[in-house]
Amino acid sequence: MPAFIPIKPHSNSNDYNWFSRNFSTRSQLYNSHHPFLCKQDKTLKKLQLRGKPIISFMLISALLIYAGCEKKSDSIVDSNGKAPLLTNVFVSPAAINTDTMFVGSIKDPNDLLQIQVNCFASELILPGEKKNVQSAHVRVSKNFGSALIAGGDLVDDGIAPDQSKGDGTYSGKISFQITRAEFGTYHAEIFAEGISGHQSNLVIVPFVIFRSNKPPVISNLQAPDSVSLGNQDQTILLQVKATDPDGLSDIQKVIFNSFRPNGQPSSGNPFLMYDDGTNGDTARGDGIYSLRIILPAATTTGVYRFEFQALDKSNETSNTLVRLLTVKP
Repeated sequence: MPAFIPIKPHSNSNDYNWFSRNFSTRSQLYNSHHPFLCKQDKTLKKLQLRGKPIISFMLISALLIYAGCEKKSDSIVDSNGKAPLLTNVFVSPAAINTDTMFVGSIKDPNDLLQIQVNCFASELILPGEKKNVQSAHVRVSKNFGSALIAGGDLVDDGIAPDQSKGDGTYSGKISFQITRAEFGTYHAEIFAEGISGHQSNLVIVPFVIFRSNKPPVISNLQAPDSVSLGNQDQTILLQVKATDPDGLSDIQKVIFNSFRPNGQPSSGNPFLMYDDGTNGDTARGDGIYSLRIILPAATTTGVYRFEFQALDKSNETSNTLVRLLTVKP
């Protein structure tokens, strides 16, 4: 509050007493009916003061008038405008199967995959209101509140994935990389900023990255139980049927391992079987894997163990089928 500075009175002491009584505080000046009130339709009247004191009087009067005319505010912060409200927020696709993505011929858990999702959000505009979104954004993390994986802007420009320019729906494409083994639930955090600078509601949309791979299955093993050498080489045909819930194209290979009568593995393990119309196979791509092998006349006699197995392109193994082959002289 401005301090009152006494003015030395001139010959009329009543003027001094009047000034002292009516202008000792800012509030007295503001509430009084003296002509110095800050009203535009009033004219300042001249005071007939003499000598140097009139300079001080004019300065103090100007300060008090300025203070009385200050704009009053009920709040320290003037909060104009309002925050936008986002609705119909979603991501597409909501689920991503990484086992449909190939880097090479094998789906290795360490493969580095490029993940891409489209994000959408609409502004809720009530009747009579105008668009309020200045900008819209998205952040992606694996777990809400964890380290940021990717981020970007959503726009309403009619360029894909946005469908229509200026319709109040904001869209964007977000890309990031993970290994095939990093499946789980991820989160897209979507929000907007209004024209006045206020932030909208934060919408958290989960999406799932998963592996649906199922292992192959082998069945219908065709192999002899015994063979007689008879002092000459013998040829035998081995066949097994392989299927895969993810399709025959997901089968990487079918093999068998041979173990000698003493339990030691054969030096050529594993032996690859074929479904290409060669090596004893009769029809290419029918899921029946074959191999024709030759047992030399000098083969050690006894019981051999053959173990058959299939592997898919995720390196998952099938069930194991075992056949015992007795080699006789």
